[in-house]
Amino acid sequence: MVKRFLTILFILLLLPTAAPADMAWKENTPAQKTLRQYMESVNHYLAEQGEQPVNSLFEMYDKQAVFGITLFPDAEMPENVEITVTMTYDSLNTLELRVSDISRFPSIAAAFLRALEPGNVSYEEGMRVPAEKAKRAAAAPLDSFEETVELLNGESPRTYYSYYPNQWSNGVNWIQMTIVFPMAGMWEGGSILEGALPTRGPDTYSGNDPNYEGYFSEDDFTHLEVFATETPEPDSAAAEYDPYH
Repeated sequence: MVKRFLTILFILLLLPTAAPADMAWKENTPAQKTLRQYMESVNHYLAEQGEQPVNSLFEMYDKQAVFGITLFPDAEMPENVEITVTMTYDSLNTLELRVSDISRFPSIAAAFLRALEPGNVSYEEGMRVPAEKAKRAAAAPLDSFEETVELLNGESPRTYYSYYPNQWSNGVNWIQMTIVFPMAGMWEGGSILEGALPTRGPDTYSGNDPNYEGYFSEDDFTHLEVFATETPEPDSAAAEYDPYH
């Protein structure tokens, strides 16, 4: 009995136990503070789902941070799960989650999605889309797919998925989820205004404005409108000095 207890204790001592609070965090900017809060929530859901925590911090700058889920805490190199976050001074911008074990991807991705709205997204809801993408990758492991990422920040988070078989010619396949965070002030690491975790939505424009001819939006957020105009204007004062007129 004593021998069995000592064996169990030895195994527990080997298990990764580090949480974000144990990592070498910097909190020089509001965005870094928000990131810490978010990652603590992610680790809560990872533990709830039986996954290892985010336990290694490789880089932390004002505008970028790189994490990993590694066999042992504070590893020097990423292993099978890599997380890269970009930030502005006061808000999170994007998060890229890359997992080389397709079978683990749905559960890990679900934790990141649930942490966007703590208490409001069930495990099943968080798993739904990541599981669909993992199933697609597993069904055709040699076929890549990549959703076009729209980096313009909107009013709620958006998610995009990609799959890269043998990306670095080393036999390792990577499945990826990108989160584009809302604009500053719309999200502070807690619940999301208006909720929802949409992927690209359908085009909602149905008018006949000729300025929009051929335009099909990939989401329902504001886009930059550019219209071609002769420069300088023919009737402007600048036109008098234009050597080509």
